[in-house]
Amino acid sequence: MADWFVVRLPRASGDPVTWIAVDGEGHMLASPGAGTLAQAATHMAGRRVAALVPAEHVLLTDAALPAKAGAKLAQLVPYALEEQVAEDIDALHFAIGRRNNETGRTSIGIVDKSIMQSAGAALLEAGLSPAALYSEASLIAPNPGQVVAWLDGDTLVVVSPGRPPIVVPVTTLGGAFEFLAGSQAYGADVLPATLSLQLVATSADWQLHAGELGFLQEHFASVTVQLLPQGSLPWLASQIEAASPLNLLQGDHAPRSGGGADWRRWRVPAALAAALLAAFIGGKIYQVRSLDAAERALDVEIEQTFRMAMPGAQDSTDARRRMSQRYAALQDGGGNAGLLPALNAFATARAAVPDASLQGISLREGSLDLRVRAADAASLDQINQGLRASGYTTELSSGTAADTGYEGRIHIQLAGA
Repeated sequence: MADWFVVRLPRASGDPVTWIAVDGEGHMLASPGAGTLAQAATHMAGRRVAALVPAEHVLLTDAALPAKAGAKLAQLVPYALEEQVAEDIDALHFAIGRRNNETGRTSIGIVDKSIMQSAGAALLEAGLSPAALYSEASLIAPNPGQVVAWLDGDTLVVVSPGRPPIVVPVTTLGGAFEFLAGSQAYGADVLPATLSLQLVATSADWQLHAGELGFLQEHFASVTVQLLPQGSLPWLASQIEAASPLNLLQGDHAPRSGGGADWRRWRVPAALAAALLAAFIGGKIYQVRSLDAAERALDVEIEQTFRMAMPGAQDSTDARRRMSQRYAALQDGGGNAGLLPALNAFATARAAVPDASLQGISLREGSLDLRVRAADAASLDQINQGLRASGYTTELSSGTAADTGYEGRIHIQLAGA
């Protein structure tokens, strides 16, 4: 899968644009950046571009539509949803997503045409030609059996299993979730007390509402708080494949290819080039076949060596890199390369938070996961910042309130991984 360059458009005029590059599975390739769209374009590096519009600008819903309407489906959608929107349907852009085989309903995105036009013009002027335009809300992957809520400033995006995302303004979390419960946002006759909540927020946004944790614990069956130390964009971009977001670039706004010139005049040169290519490939076939046997023998030797060096491992994909990472992680090396230096850095960071304790440790290929208990989320973040000050790349996540304090996980990326 090709890499993505994800650009998050600002909510208000004058706010910076943020961007990040991720691989096809959503893994971060570089630290997030901020600035103007023109500055973002200089970091694109030939990757596919996905632009994100603010969640509150797009209504994500669904409707029961004919399964085999074909090209006429786009013409039916505005009239099928006419009663759900207050604006003139001629001023709105409708995008059609996937059909849910379980519910028989098709996902639909509705956005003002003026927003589509202004976003497209700004991106084009900066030299960015997006392959996709997504609502921020559509990048939140649903979690079966759990309500996922993303708190971003004064906006809350809630995704319930099997239902479209809902965007609500936030003054207090209590008021927002009571409104959602009263409007049957989780489904007909579904009570929040029967559901688990995963609340995702930056450390700054959570600190503004941390005092409402007690309400959340009473309102839902269980509550997990996930903090985003690097901001919301890396988390959103990491789900670009898993969430299967609805691409708003459809119809009049669909990406245009640049190869529309008279192709017929190139038919003869193309045929000659194809003939030359066929002759070249034919000359290489014998060489390739002779190398196949040697390659298969080498694969067998690599597999045997990997099994001996890493007993218990089932997948030998990229064996050399994984063996090198395992060796670097286990050796007592200098700098930040080994396990012991990482634990020493944790001990130093924990010294500033005496009430914190290490509850568990998990060493994976190139990374170390620590389960830590402290008095509150701020204490965990203090330890996380101490590790960063020691030169480690870390991520604080999966925070959970407990009777004895606050428990979370700190992910440490070991050097050389």
